[in-house]
Order: sequence, then structure tokens, then C-alpha cells
Amino acid sequence: MKPPAAPALRTGTWTVLSSRTSAAFEVRNFGFNRVRGTIPVTAGTVEVTGGGVTAVAATLDLGALDTENPRRDADLRKPQLLDSAACPELVFEATGIRRHEGWEVTGTLKLRGTSCPLTLTVAPPTGGGPGGVRVRATGTLDRAPLGVRAPRLMIGRYVRIVVDAWLEPPS
Repeated sequence: MKPPAAPALRTGTWTVLSSRTSAAFEVRNFGFNRVRGTIPVTAGTVEVTGGGVTAVAATLDLGALDTENPRRDADLRKPQLLDSAACPELVFEATGIRRHEGWEVTGTLKLRGTSCPLTLTVAPPTGGGPGGVRVRATGTLDRAPLGVRAPRLMIGRYVRIVVDAWLEPPS
């Protein structure tokens, strides 16, 4: 039996529903432990034209980062790591979008006045009812270009990212 077709995204600007969207991360700690956490997505848009998805942007709130360990969260927010007091937002902007089974979105992640490339693989959307559509994106971030300095033994260099986003259709 053939799976149902992914819902088509109609032309216009789709808005990320922050209350239903999460950005999760996973990174190695001390070489073998895995630390998992979330960072709230406070804003985002996906622009769709007749040719498909043409732009993606998202803003995340570093001050609300949560690993379920308050001491670790406070350490991550310090100036030598994320510096969330001075720079509370993490911003992603697409620089290229390529259609395949879903999409491959290449872009720039900006933090503390620096930026680095990030590629996300986006699965085809699901849902499509009045509650919007759901998309799931995954990628791996190299934290070194962002200037997040910590010994690799303490915090792994590569961070796995999973974004589970709900998009509200254009009105």
C-alpha cells in the first residue's frame, strides 16, 4: 500500500507556531555521555512560491535553553560559551534550498556576532488540517566556527540538531 502523499504547501508565507515547535540538540559530554536539551523557537517563517520553498528563517531563545540540569544550563549560558545574557538569540537563515524527497536547506547559523554554515535535511511535511503542517529537520552543527570554546572532552565539537516544527498556513 502506498503511503499518503505529503500535503502541498500553498504559496505565501507560512509562520512557525512557536508553542508547538521545538529545537532539540544532542552533544557528547566527557567523550561518552550524551547531553540532550531543547532551545525554544520564538519565531520563524517559510516562504513558498510557485517554484516551491524559497526562504526559511528562525529565531531561537538561548536564555531558555534547557538540559534538565539547571547548573549545566547556567554554565552553557556563560560568556565563554553561549553568552546568552549579551546575545540571547540564535538565528538561522537559509541561503539555499534544494528539493529532493523533502528538502535540503543550507543556511547560516548566527550567534554572538559570528556565523557558520548549517545544512538541514527536511522530511516531507505531514498533517495539513486546520492545525497546520508538521515538518521535521535534522542536521549536525560544528560548534567551533561559532567561537563556543570548551575542551572537546567536556563538550563534543559536533552537535546533532532536530527541529520539530508546526507551520501555520498563509491567510
